[in-house]
Amino acid sequence: MAVSRPLLLTLVGAMLMAATFLAARGARTAAEPASQAAAVVPTPTQGKAAGKPDAAKKAKPRNGGKSRAEKAKQGAAPAAKPKPKPKPKPATPPAPAVTAMPGVPAPVARALSRKQVVVLFFRQRAADDSATAAAVRGVRGTKGVAVFQAPITQLAKYRGLVSALGIAQAPAVVVVDRSRQARILEGYLDSASLEQIVKDAR
Repeated sequence: MAVSRPLLLTLVGAMLMAATFLAARGARTAAEPASQAAAVVPTPTQGKAAGKPDAAKKAKPRNGGKSRAEKAKQGAAPAAKPKPKPKPKPATPPAPAVTAMPGVPAPVARALSRKQVVVLFFRQRAADDSATAAAVRGVRGTKGVAVFQAPITQLAKYRGLVSALGIAQAPAVVVVDRSRQARILEGYLDSASLEQIVKDAR
């Protein structure tokens, strides 16, 4: 039986279409396992991300999560409190100014400016000098008393105190009280008498 040419072309075309469909399907089936395998293989980024929990576990400090720096900070001794500054000492009051006194030696003027009782002993080489000198030594060192002695030949150096007293002999003792009133005692003088006179002048 002879097949017409148009029918033959139709059959050939159908066969070609079927072959093309089967080839395309086979290729798709072969590609699916490859894509699935590719999806299973982890990427380097995923590998690093997966390793982060282990690194975090290693970095996590022990003993309640406190780091060594925190422990060192907690274990450090508390800072020492600053010492209080010492209170300034009260200033020492200045010494009273010494007013220059004409005819009075500087040491005697200083004693008078401090409101001390001044005892002046004018001597010469005589027997009475030794006894009177012992009495003068007895008041030396008494609180508030200043003792000075000089030869009778130096009487002029003390003229500011003794010029009005008219000293004519030695031994002579001049006692000047706190108000600068002078009293003369000539000749022999015992210790008890001088001590009482000095006490009255204070």
